[in-house]
Amino acid sequence: MLHLSALRQAIGCRLGQVLTADIAAAIEVAAHEAPDRSIDPAQFGSTSRAGLAIQAERMRDILGELHPLHQAHWLETEKHRHGLALAPDYGAMLDDERAGRLIQFTARDAGELVGNLRMYVGTSRHTGTKFAHEDTLYLSPKVRGGFAALALMRFAEQSLLSIGVREIRADSKLINNADVLMRRLGYEPVALQFVKVFKE
Repeated sequence: MLHLSALRQAIGCRLGQVLTADIAAAIEVAAHEAPDRSIDPAQFGSTSRAGLAIQAERMRDILGELHPLHQAHWLETEKHRHGLALAPDYGAMLDDERAGRLIQFTARDAGELVGNLRMYVGTSRHTGTKFAHEDTLYLSPKVRGGFAALALMRFAEQSLLSIGVREIRADSKLINNADVLMRRLGYEPVALQFVKVFKE
């Protein structure tokens, strides 16, 4: 995607220079690279619960660790889509992170990534207010219980509130009863989501 402000800046800083192939290539690259508007995870600090370190981290820095959790989450909670292959578009997710539209929260046990909560951040087209939508909430079975999921969600809520989020949306699959957690946190069920998967 062409970013006009980046294009203008790339041309502006090269005014007066002879247009060579290298300079033209540099301008083209700059014009297609979105400015980094990612949300700094350090601003949220961290907390701990029952030996787990809970914080936000840059998804781009932990992608290798994150993928096995993504696979485990898929197998456990996405059975309605098992006719479809898990093929996450991490490039698009990283683009969303760079654009400030994704925050990756994590839970670690002695440094090992054992849980994650990914939130997409946006502005409502209906109210103009900032919202966050949960994409993935998963804890390894070995760290479940002891209110770990509750602590992870509460940390995310406080972090999101600190950047102006006024509405948090979350899905609960019928297969895993995550609605119990969401109800405990004060979320209200407002819709039923229907899915139809077409076989190839």
